[in-house]
Amino acid sequence: MKRITALTALALTTCTGTALAQSNVAFYGVMDLGISQDRGGVAGTSTRVTSGMATQSRWGFRGSEDLGGGLAAFFVIEGGIHGDVGNSTQNNTLFGRTSIVGLRSAKLGSISIGLQDTPLFTTLNTVVDPLRNGIARSNNLMPSTGFRANNSVLYRSPDLNGFSADAMVAAGEVAGDSAASRALGGSFGYSKGPLNIRLAYHNKNNDTALLKNTAHARNTLLGANYDFGPAKFWFGYGVDRGLNSAPLNAAGSPFGGKAATPSTDSSDLLLGVSLPFGASTVVATGIRKNDRSPLNQDAQQYALAYMYAFSKRTDVYTSYARIRNQNGAGYTEGNSEEPGTGNRQFTVGLRHRF
Repeated sequence: MKRITALTALALTTCTGTALAQSNVAFYGVMDLGISQDRGGVAGTSTRVTSGMATQSRWGFRGSEDLGGGLAAFFVIEGGIHGDVGNSTQNNTLFGRTSIVGLRSAKLGSISIGLQDTPLFTTLNTVVDPLRNGIARSNNLMPSTGFRANNSVLYRSPDLNGFSADAMVAAGEVAGDSAASRALGGSFGYSKGPLNIRLAYHNKNNDTALLKNTAHARNTLLGANYDFGPAKFWFGYGVDRGLNSAPLNAAGSPFGGKAATPSTDSSDLLLGVSLPFGASTVVATGIRKNDRSPLNQDAQQYALAYMYAFSKRTDVYTSYARIRNQNGAGYTEGNSEEPGTGNRQFTVGLRHRF
């Protein structure tokens, strides 16, 4: 009996090891919780325990399989977590951040299909914004219709001596009208050594099954960063044209009076610097929204953040950010988790990656 048990255990161990080697599946995530305080809104000061301010709390699985000949299959499923209450983000979806399957080749690049970040959003997060759209996020003033795309197909080229490109098509899936609600986008850039520069574009058709002949939302973004060693400098310049090209974080009238009107013709400028020293990092950013519509609802955001790393996986952070709205503009000071309720926000939080 003992011999049979031992043989069974050995067989299970061997099978399990083989399966793990073939599937190469990893479980990962981030838990980010802290306290935020918003001021300046018509509703008054709001102090909350908040999840995912610097990096949205999330969990997911990713894996790949070697198919031979330099070809591999891969998948990613990832969902956001409201860590303060325990339910899901992205309208309470299970895997509302990413849900893709694809093929990858070192020589030919990769292709993936499903729900995924657009090339423009990836450029904003990884090239333009030193805070990666977390605390004092750039898309408080630089939002677009091109964050994530359902029903999308994304191609990424291989790295060719520092140069790379990607292209996305997201189906609108409107019966009888293949162009309605469809999105197209892509980016091209160079990344080698201390320099990273990229140009991205996103075009979203605003037509639906009932609404026709609307103007497209068009977003163009040029971003760059350069690491000098003691400091890293960040730059972004965006142009937003058309209906829904620059939606507001908060609807209604967060500051009282008449509701703000989203711009259909604007430009955005971001300048930032990050200063690492030891386990600490200080980040400062400034963003200017130039509304070219007749309402001229300009805005500026100024932010300062500090992070201290206990390890590669765990850090604490704090930040303060302020938006100056002009001519009735209604931009609110939000973070990765929440749009915010006022024009000033203070945060302090703890972030752990696993």
